[in-house]
Amino acid sequence: HFELITKYIFLFGYFYLAGRSFLLILNKLIIKKTKIPNKILFTKSQILYPILGIVLVGNLLIIFNYLLPLKNNAIYVLLLMAPAGNFFHKDFDLSKNKINLYSFSNLLLIPVILIMSSYDTSWHVDAGYYHLNHQNWLLESNMILGQVNIFWAFGMSSIYEYISAVLWFDRSFILIHFLTIIFIHTFFMILIEYIREKKDHELYFASIFILAFSLLDNFGVDGGRNGFIYIQGVTKQDIPVAIIFVLVSLWSFLIIKNKKSTSFDLMILFLLSFFIVQVKLSSVVIAYLLLIVLIVMYKPLFKGKLSELKIFIPTAIFFFFWLLKGYLTTGCFLFPLSSTCINNFGWYIANSTESFESITTTASYSLIDYLYQSKSITDWWDSFYSYKINRTVLLNFVFSFLIIYLFKKLFFKVNKFPLFLKISLFSFILVNLTYLSLYGPTPRYAVGTLLVVIGSLGFNVSKMRVNINANLFIVLYFISIFFLVRASSYQAFLDTPETVLFDPVELAKYEPSIGDWVKPDVGDACWINLKCTMEKENIYIDEGTFFKTAFKDL
Repeated sequence: HFELITKYIFLFGYFYLAGRSFLLILNKLIIKKTKIPNKILFTKSQILYPILGIVLVGNLLIIFNYLLPLKNNAIYVLLLMAPAGNFFHKDFDLSKNKINLYSFSNLLLIPVILIMSSYDTSWHVDAGYYHLNHQNWLLESNMILGQVNIFWAFGMSSIYEYISAVLWFDRSFILIHFLTIIFIHTFFMILIEYIREKKDHELYFASIFILAFSLLDNFGVDGGRNGFIYIQGVTKQDIPVAIIFVLVSLWSFLIIKNKKSTSFDLMILFLLSFFIVQVKLSSVVIAYLLLIVLIVMYKPLFKGKLSELKIFIPTAIFFFFWLLKGYLTTGCFLFPLSSTCINNFGWYIANSTESFESITTTASYSLIDYLYQSKSITDWWDSFYSYKINRTVLLNFVFSFLIIYLFKKLFFKVNKFPLFLKISLFSFILVNLTYLSLYGPTPRYAVGTLLVVIGSLGFNVSKMRVNINANLFIVLYFISIFFLVRASSYQAFLDTPETVLFDPVELAKYEPSIGDWVKPDVGDACWINLKCTMEKENIYIDEGTFFKTAFKDL
């Protein structure tokens, strides 16, 4: 376990330094200041460093991959330079960070608990289907035009694949799991910080309700699970998306309520919002809330000055390279949305994306898929509700919400919601629930939205009727963290303290397919093999002069 903790500390420390370096550069070039604010988006700046480091590294890797395969020494040299901005800044001094019981608990105790999940968390079912082999292609080749022809699921490309790909250091793949742990670790540090400080009352009360929600996650129908975050199989990115989604939403609600923000805060808010879209395209509904933030902040911040738009430059740069990459590899601006596939590429197969769009909606119980088949909403509901995990999470969420709402009524004094905030909050939740129903109401997609519903209950609370020591809430948060890790993980650690992740290259078996390609001998998991694909047509790759191009025979 000490070896795992050491690896996690190095990974966390790297992203911490990269994030701080990123903020220093942005502050210097965009805001024209040299010192990072003590707080960013109502949160201590240093707590956000690791996540912002991940944002920076992921986008750099997308840009680098235009030119080079990610398994290239030049890439690692460039990545090692990401934290360099710290060492040229006069205020950089690690000795200023005081070590006390609180910081020790935050920086060591939380990850020690979360890392226990490594002993019972293996690959997600989609890891072998497409995640790992896509990462393999990123490592072995620069950008491939028409890569979607090699396997359609590669078109579902996420920035998470780029970051995960460079973490294949020792083939234990444990660092990919740790990447997700960093988001969970940061989430709990933020919530604990809000409870300790109590300065922004809305976030303080929102954190208390999220704490109650996390504890209730352990009870209920089928033993619990109400939509709170959980530890997914390795390579899946739904929980990191949910965490950033709920944080961005709560921060946006507070900006809307106060009608106050700084240029620096808005710059980071938009960077993080775009990042969750890069991780999972379905998070694009966050744009609705950002539009409201812009409407609220336009006059007090921008005042019609075009020069203030410079805060969007970092997001715009990353957006350009991300959008172009997606277009050149899939033929669509937003894959698999077929209406955005406007091109005359020789490798693109006309109307091919429609079938992929149908696959993604059908697999997630989307209402729109049932409407296309001329089925009724009742048919859709019966199908959705008949699936055990959907029924379990839905019932437990409703029970948890009612318990927390009653808890709020009994122990908290409330004010009326400001009208504009009320409209913004309820309309945003409605937009999210509508989007989920239409395109994919599966529980892992809904975690962020459900947490927003719970957290928003704190935005009209004025004070508690009973004084409770903040330390009790912090203890309860650590209990919540402890139970977030499955009991089987602790048992596995005690029985055989070895991680359950494995190198699939040693186990995967294949049989001949079309042309020079192979396919799995059983199932649909190619795992890690560049010659493996589940496509039924022959694929050939033109090496080209610089970019490879993937073609598929009709």
